[in-house]
Amino acid sequence: MKNITNTLFWAAILILDVTFASQSAVTRSKTCVIPSRYGASNGSADDSPAIAAAFQECSQNAEITFSEGVDYNVFNPISAKNLSNVAINLQGNLHLPQNVTAVQTIVNASSSGNAYWFTFSGPSIDYTGSKNVSNGWIYSYGQAWWDANPVNGTGIGGRPHLMSFSTTNGSMQSFKSRKPIAWNVQLTGSNVSVSDTIIDAYSTTGSFPFNTDGFDVTGTDITITNSVIYNGDDAIAVQSGSHNVLFTNGVIGYQSHGMSIGSLGQDQSKFANVSNIRFDDVTAINSVYGARFKSWLGGQGLAKNITWSNIRLYNVTFPIFVTQTYFNQGSNQTQLENGTTTGRPNNSTVNMMDFTWVNFTGTINTFAPGDGSCVTDPCWYDQGLPNLKHTEAIIFECNTNVSCQNFQTTGIEVFPQSLEAPTVICLNATSELNPMLGFNCVNGTLT
Repeated sequence: MKNITNTLFWAAILILDVTFASQSAVTRSKTCVIPSRYGASNGSADDSPAIAAAFQECSQNAEITFSEGVDYNVFNPISAKNLSNVAINLQGNLHLPQNVTAVQTIVNASSSGNAYWFTFSGPSIDYTGSKNVSNGWIYSYGQAWWDANPVNGTGIGGRPHLMSFSTTNGSMQSFKSRKPIAWNVQLTGSNVSVSDTIIDAYSTTGSFPFNTDGFDVTGTDITITNSVIYNGDDAIAVQSGSHNVLFTNGVIGYQSHGMSIGSLGQDQSKFANVSNIRFDDVTAINSVYGARFKSWLGGQGLAKNITWSNIRLYNVTFPIFVTQTYFNQGSNQTQLENGTTTGRPNNSTVNMMDFTWVNFTGTINTFAPGDGSCVTDPCWYDQGLPNLKHTEAIIFECNTNVSCQNFQTTGIEVFPQSLEAPTVICLNATSELNPMLGFNCVNGTLT
């Protein structure tokens, strides 16, 4: 049955490629080239009104262009929710405000308190950044925000999400983000292709770039390829309602939290549902996690047919990590859904079925595990783990003895930097329900 499911998944991806190829034939007859006052004002003028006007005028069957090598100040959020068959060509560079307080005022005044600086939604949107490495960047000046985080804080309030990109039969190419304040792209919709992304959330002062997620995905038939994501949270987080998602040919690192499913099940009244997800041919460098699944204690739902394959790891703290008792140490702004974060009853679980980890190679971070997001004692990523040695290649924390089914591990060649034998922590992944697990579900040496 699993082979049939995989065949259907790859067939869906093939259909997706054909769909993308047909989009270019649709005529975009109108063009808006956005003027900039950045140069004439020595970088002080706000170009937001001109940008908003262009998205209003060219909202359908059109191309909107930020000129090659030209800088634009975007001092106010841009919301374009009525787009249809529009190409967005970012050939210049966009600059968010450098005044932290001014941005916080805008975010706090928004109806949800979770404002997006750019909102693009509608069918057939194609976002294309410049192929020139010097152009096509969105500069968010996040370093000042990271530096302002208080001791034992998890990110100051009033931080915006950078972009909401919601489309069907659309694409995103050469998206480039430098020093994002926090979250980068919330990607929703169906039949979406993303390629050649660069996200640089590297802190030069030692302060931690909290919540700098790369892609938070909720959608169907989505491919993300050729990504370079250096950040301080999930490189990709596949969220409830996602099906047929492929993340491939990428490099993730710095203090990344890896390739994640979840978190799922925070809202205990909703049934989380994720299926047919594949992460393939990815290199993780200095990250906290490689392959990661996280669902909340007391959540409900089903995650099915998930695969991580051909993963190369260098200095990764937790190469393979599953928890069905997740919690979030951050503020309410970091929560995906409604739902309490403490005192949750353990009366249900987001079940996992048909999970595969195959061909993992590399090293485990034994000497300096974790990252700068640790603000508690014990660290949030160490809590609940018995006798943690940081030699663990695999950690499976199943909430019950029936909540993990058909787990399979093959070709796990991951070793601690200390050259000790790799170990495992395994709770409740029973041999009866996981005959292809690949090792005995006991805490100890990986054999």
